[in-house]
Amino acid sequence: MRFNIPTPDGAPFDVVGFGLNAVDHLCVVPSYPERDTKSRVSRFTRAGGGQAASAMVVCARLGLRAKYVGKVGGDEIGEFSLESIRSEGVDVSDVVAVPGVTNQLALIVIDGRDGERTILWHRPPEIATSPDEITAEKIACGRALLVDGHDAPAAARAAELARDRGVAVVLDAETVKDGTADLVPATDLLVASSRFPSLYTGLDDSVEALRAIREEGPRFVAMTRGKDGAVAVGEGGRLIESPGFEVEAVDTTGAGDVFHAAFAYGFLQGWSVEETLRFSNAAAALNCTALGARGGVPGLSEVKEFMA
Repeated sequence: MRFNIPTPDGAPFDVVGFGLNAVDHLCVVPSYPERDTKSRVSRFTRAGGGQAASAMVVCARLGLRAKYVGKVGGDEIGEFSLESIRSEGVDVSDVVAVPGVTNQLALIVIDGRDGERTILWHRPPEIATSPDEITAEKIACGRALLVDGHDAPAAARAAELARDRGVAVVLDAETVKDGTADLVPATDLLVASSRFPSLYTGLDDSVEALRAIREEGPRFVAMTRGKDGAVAVGEGGRLIESPGFEVEAVDTTGAGDVFHAAFAYGFLQGWSVEETLRFSNAAAALNCTALGARGGVPGLSEVKEFMA
């Protein structure tokens, strides 16, 4: 199956990402701790994270011309976050540093037995982006725009400006927020977490929920299912299932972010839906073999070698 969604020629970037960046503090523990106990951390590191920012880093590693738009805190944590994006070759010319405010950060507890993570996060309201701060010059300068659904009113504005200029809009749909109902219809390709379809529609059957979401406007909808891969609904309501790849998981942090980056790559290469989903599953699985949201995806050749 083909996507059949056009993208503009001659854009200065392949993909622009708008949404979250973060600094992750990753703690690996032998098992998830019980309440009111002490647990030894077997491994600790600090690394860049956040859905849209991580996706743009992975897009750059795959060879795309990537740009990130968002805000960082004006402290050392914000500078660490910004440098983790900039150092990967992602354009950050429209990132705003907010003085006197810390960056979004997360404490991520990783169960050493299977790599499953629990995230505790903090995001100051001062680094949210409002719709009136979004301009076409910042957002609609790529062949595709990826938004992660946070600051949903601003994301909806970005999606509208992008679509008006023929830019394909990809939504990383993880949670339902105020403004999500305006964002979904402004999306071309919606790739959801396993929880989002039922949360958004109220339907228990996730596949039927995906079909209902497609009726709202997106031309392609899909859902990630962790180690079980992904499922998509295409034209005519056709169901496409793409199995996952088995790996020895070290950390599942960022697997969804990597999936979305790889999905954007496959879409922009003109691959079929089936090829794109398989590639995305492989990249996400590979990322789980190392610590951190961006830990396990070195580049395109490594993903293809892993698939082979």
